[in-house]
Amino acid sequence: MLHSGKTRQLVSIALLALLVFLTLVPILFMILSSLKSNAQILGNFWALPSPARWSNYAEAFTSIWRYILNTVFYAVTGSVSVMLLSAVSGYLFAKKSFPGKNVLFLMMLAMMMVPSVLTLIPSYVLYKNMGLTNSPWAMIISSAAGGQVFGTFLCRMYMAGLPGELFEAARMDGASELRVFARIVLPLSLPILATLFIMQSVGVYNDYIWPLLTIQDSSLQVISVGLTLFTKQFGITDMGPQFAAYAISSLPLLAIFTFGMKYYIQGMTQGALKL
Repeated sequence: MLHSGKTRQLVSIALLALLVFLTLVPILFMILSSLKSNAQILGNFWALPSPARWSNYAEAFTSIWRYILNTVFYAVTGSVSVMLLSAVSGYLFAKKSFPGKNVLFLMMLAMMMVPSVLTLIPSYVLYKNMGLTNSPWAMIISSAAGGQVFGTFLCRMYMAGLPGELFEAARMDGASELRVFARIVLPLSLPILATLFIMQSVGVYNDYIWPLLTIQDSSLQVISVGLTLFTKQFGITDMGPQFAAYAISSLPLLAIFTFGMKYYIQGMTQGALKL
């Protein structure tokens, strides 16, 4: 029985290691290819770079740094806006009573059932008529408005589980509603807000269709569209800098997950338990 248990454990470890390896293969291929010349990539793409061409990264960074800064700015600004708006609306739906609260919340949930592609053209026409296209506001406002529905849902579910006695005790001590929200609700809701920030940032960072439609100025463009422009610029004659650009563009997302994974897992876990 012990031998059989160890065998199953070894098989499980081997399968997990295989899955991890298969998941990392594209990333390893990207990193290795980013250090090679075309001759090395086309000749034997699994071989180690010899010699490694670190100049590919300098060449790629020179071409895409502006796109990365634009995207990080849009993602952070939009995600912080979503966090604040969702925290306020989630708190109102979770802890306050007002006429039509449940109906309004169900209407917001119904908006989540509408595919975004159906509102793409109407949204573009609206932003075009308002003069917001080809400007940073096209990305910031759309991000704040588009992510608030799901953010309100997450915050409402999470904040509904917060003990109401804390709020009542603070009010009895003379704390204003704004002070209760800022000093009690926000600190206790940090895990779900961090989860929302990460999810929204990843969504903005990976968005392609909306910035392609609304932004024509290259100096305002995002990294997802900028990479296609970079690829067209170098073509197939320089694949090494292309792979280097892909590797560099993934660093901001890697940093977000590295520093926020603890809160992300905590928020998702507590949110699932409350649901």
